Amino acid sequence: MSREHDAPPRHVAATTRHDALTGLASRDEILTLITAEFNCQSSDRHFSVLLVDIDGFREFNDALGPDRGDELLCMIADRLTASLRPGDTIGRLAGDEFVVIARRCHSIAARAMAAGFASIFEPAFELGNRQLTLTASVGVASSTETDISATQLVHNATAAMHAAKAVGRNKHHVFTDELHNTNRTRLELIERLRGVAMVERELTMAYQPIVELATGTVVGAEALIRWNHPELGLLMPDTFIPLAEDADLIVPLSMWIITEVAHTIADWQARDIHLQIGVNVSPAHFATGTLATDVIDIVDTYRIEPGRLALELAESQTLHDLDAVHYQLRDVQRHGVLIAIDDFGTGFSSLERLATLPVDILKIDKSLTQHLDSDNLHRRRAMTTLCTALVDVTATLGKDTVIEGIETAEQLQICTDMGVTFGQGHLLGRPMSSAALEQFIARHSTHSESA
Repeated sequence: MSREHDAPPRHVAATTRHDALTGLASRDEILTLITAEFNCQSSDRHFSVLLVDIDGFREFNDALGPDRGDELLCMIADRLTASLRPGDTIGRLAGDEFVVIARRCHSIAARAMAAGFASIFEPAFELGNRQLTLTASVGVASSTETDISATQLVHNATAAMHAAKAVGRNKHHVFTDELHNTNRTRLELIERLRGVAMVERELTMAYQPIVELATGTVVGAEALIRWNHPELGLLMPDTFIPLAEDADLIVPLSMWIITEVAHTIADWQARDIHLQIGVNVSPAHFATGTLATDVIDIVDTYRIEPGRLALELAESQTLHDLDAVHYQLRDVQRHGVLIAIDDFGTGFSSLERLATLPVDILKIDKSLTQHLDSDNLHRRRAMTTLCTALVDVTATLGKDTVIEGIETAEQLQICTDMGVTFGQGHLLGRPMSSAALEQFIARHSTHSESA
């Protein structure tokens, strides 16, 4: 299935030259061929490596099963092979990652080739009675230097592919020195997060108040992690949470967060401060199957009162096994932990999640709130109608509603008029330390005994 016409080195064993599933060149063979290109490279003979990763393939594989997933990979391999120029080579790196050696191809031409891969995936893949629409993210690295190895060049293409994914699916990106520096910083952050960040308490928690709109009473808060990096300063979660997920650190980080919040709740309980604190949880923690037992152990250890801890699950996040998630949520509910759907309105399965999962609280995303006082009258009416409908549905189902992102007095008034019970946003209070939250409560209201 390769369009490479040069014979590979004789010392390469046949069993390692080809991928067992697709028949394409194997990873070892690709690295051998790239090394050969470096050895014969001249000033007028550049080549490029393109790393093609199928967007969301894991979801397809989970839904279809491994056998169908393998069949789909073979179909993808056939399409990619048919698109190559004479003299190019395609291989399968691992999983759903394919790599192309584009000979006599500088970075500009390789960028055009990467952009052209989008058309390869446009016709739906017919798998049984299913029509599957796929896209791919492509990273490009070119042989502009002769002092790097084949492994490093593939690594550069992989880094460029991840950069393409970071800005959305069905994109391509070319490796640059700037990206190299970004990746070095990324690796340093991962290693520090893995090593000393949690141990030396560089990580800290901030708490954004949740307010009862009718009375102004602070009834709870959302716990938000921050990283006080010794060199880079204060880092927001968007900077390092994705790194923790990529490096399989999200579960230990999640445990650190829940434990830290539980310690704070226990301290507040001892001093007769009763607030409901929400903590974000990752789908990766559900996937381990240990989330329920992990949370229950912490709740029991710190003797957290029922209704004081809430797990917030982002509506936009992917959950692969809803039955398993359902059982774990039920287990923690039985131990007095509340369940909230966060960022409601940002995904495509909102109503399904609300109806099928054991949910106590619905948090309407700020992306809807920000349009409530829009100058665009049509958008304003549409968002007000939508938010009102969500509030009514949630109330009918017997669940509490928190509307996020309240930043103006007009938004606050609209939310109050539509019957929203609880609100969160910069107008009501910015994220702050636990000590600052205590002072905030003392200044602004007398908190409720029940959240």
